[in-house]
Amino acid sequence: MSLMNNPFEGIRAVLFDMDGTLVETDIDFPLMKREMLVLGERQGIPASELQGLDILAVVNAIVDRLEAQGRADEAVRVREEAFRTLERIELAHSDAAYVIPRAIELLGAIRRAGIKIGIVTRNCRSAVQVSLDRTGVFYDVLLTRDDVRNTKPHPEHLLLALEALGVDPDEALMIGDHWMDVQGGRAAGTRTIGFLRPDRPEGFFDVCPPDLIIRGLGELLPCVERLIE
Repeated sequence: MSLMNNPFEGIRAVLFDMDGTLVETDIDFPLMKREMLVLGERQGIPASELQGLDILAVVNAIVDRLEAQGRADEAVRVREEAFRTLERIELAHSDAAYVIPRAIELLGAIRRAGIKIGIVTRNCRSAVQVSLDRTGVFYDVLLTRDDVRNTKPHPEHLLLALEALGVDPDEALMIGDHWMDVQGGRAAGTRTIGFLRPDRPEGFFDVCPPDLIIRGLGELLPCVERLIE
């Protein structure tokens, strides 16, 4: 264990990604990406131009292209259509959500240590709320993609959550299972932990290395419990 041997030392708030970090929803992300590429093609943008972008970046690229062409009204309509489609797919999986091993235990320890808990997720609020209610995951602040203008990896997503919690970035820790979570944390000025899931390759976080890599949430329990003793 690196990062001063205890990544929670001096921390007043922990921000978590949700899907894949605290909760597993089995959302069909490839389907979401395909639907957005089809939407782009309907607007005259070849899929090859958008393929390398993440799902929300595809939506933004389509909207930006339409606005640049002076089609502002159509840009609004297409953005709304995109988000309706994404929400439909997310909701189809949210009621089957299950908690990641040791997540509830870790959250409980963090709360007993007097540390605030935030969740920052690129998923939509309606589906997120269903998943969190089903799994019993608790938090102090929740910011979904519906609550911010710029989602992770943009730092705004994290900074708004920290502002709501009343905590400065240098007293916060971001934990997530994707390098975009780490990117967002580094851009916002927090410490970062990457959760390397079993289905991910060893070098997954090479794109943006976190301060610490874990392979299970249980690895963090002793660190938090030392603060409680």
